[in-house]
Amino acid sequence: MFEFRKILLLLSLFFSFLAASQQKLTAKELKAKITNNSKLYKTNIDKAYHELNGLLKQSVILKDSISEMKLLDRKCRYFYSKNMMDSLIITSENLQKKANKFNDIYFEAMSHIYIAEIYSINKFPDKAILNLNSAYKILQKGDPESQKIFYAKANVLSSFANIYLDENQPKEAAKKIYEQIQSGKQLKNKFERDNFQYLNYANLANIYSQFNADSAYHYAKKSILIKPKKVTDEKAMVDNYSVIGKVYKDKKNYESSLKNFHKALYISKKTGMELNANQIYHSLKEIYDILNIQDSSDFYKNKIEQHELQALKSKYNSLQEVINKDKKEQEKAQNAFWYWIIPVFASIGIAFFITKRKSKKPLIENETRPEINLSETYHDLIELLEKRDPAFMFAFEKVYPDFSARLLEKNSELQQSEIEFCALLKLKLTTKEIAKISFIETRTVQNKKYRIRKKLDIPQNVDIYHWIDQI
Repeated sequence: MFEFRKILLLLSLFFSFLAASQQKLTAKELKAKITNNSKLYKTNIDKAYHELNGLLKQSVILKDSISEMKLLDRKCRYFYSKNMMDSLIITSENLQKKANKFNDIYFEAMSHIYIAEIYSINKFPDKAILNLNSAYKILQKGDPESQKIFYAKANVLSSFANIYLDENQPKEAAKKIYEQIQSGKQLKNKFERDNFQYLNYANLANIYSQFNADSAYHYAKKSILIKPKKVTDEKAMVDNYSVIGKVYKDKKNYESSLKNFHKALYISKKTGMELNANQIYHSLKEIYDILNIQDSSDFYKNKIEQHELQALKSKYNSLQEVINKDKKEQEKAQNAFWYWIIPVFASIGIAFFITKRKSKKPLIENETRPEINLSETYHDLIELLEKRDPAFMFAFEKVYPDFSARLLEKNSELQQSEIEFCALLKLKLTTKEIAKISFIETRTVQNKKYRIRKKLDIPQNVDIYHWIDQI
């Protein structure tokens, strides 16, 4: 399925350079730089990002809280656009703290929206909805006539649509965007109204691309048609051309499909917006495979591997942050339960398993390989290991998509290297085999097993391979 994260938070650009005018000259200069940075963000987000830390320092020196929050918000949008969810959660929490400190409704709501996106991407929809409800409740305190509040509420609807997409409910997602389109009628200024609806129609095209090609094509074209001439091509146009490319691909009009996908990549590369680049790479590879153009297919295969390795690392780090965040929240609430009922049942299951094992003879780890289904997938994973290919962990996660998350539920302090070591145990490699593949001594492998037992609280009378195999 050709999925897109929907356009989110671009609407906040309308207000990224609003500020009070009664300031000293140096403060005015800072605001001018922030305004220029906002314009640069629309054309090259990487260059704009490199200016942010310096501007943030100046805003702190000048005690300009509004500028500081604007810049933190811009960093959040950068990390979201780059799919850097690990960095996004840290920055969004920082924004939330600042907004609470300065009692700013808009940025407090936006921080909840960012956090909701992170929860949704990490498959915690209930937590995402909780944060979106908080954002909407906060915005209800604001002036209903304020355009700033209007756009923030629109972002809440966009994020709700994203949750429905993540839950594979595109029709429900479309309903949320239709709500946005209806709300846009209250905008009096034609330029603002057209720009708002241009984004909404691009969103709608993305959603319909999952279940109705004709509607997807219709709304992508409508978005392109309504886009104000003064607005620079950015994320929405990447999505529009990608949707049209997919429609042509499905109709086997490969020439038109390639043309539109390459337009999308050109804008993506030019602006630095990479959120949906991987879906485009996959489509281009499929087309070049069909056309039997091997060198182009190989090129996009490498692009996919590079992108997915980076995404996997970001996903792992953001998942750690999400789990740690929830643990802190539960400690503050003095709640005896951890934040999901699943870990509770998992713990009960493990306790029951341990109790059952106590009545049996303790197991001694065997240095012969435990039984495993020697499938083609298994051999592929072993081959990646033997080559020390960095794509191993990505390929492993494809086969066992919940493995890292479940380990982190047991102990959120696990390091990436420890997760990877557990993956070797999941593949049921013996101590000697792990030592050979990893170029370390067998004693080092045994020590690692011992540390994993301690960190995961695996009883000594339980076979570590059997325990890991249940994850």
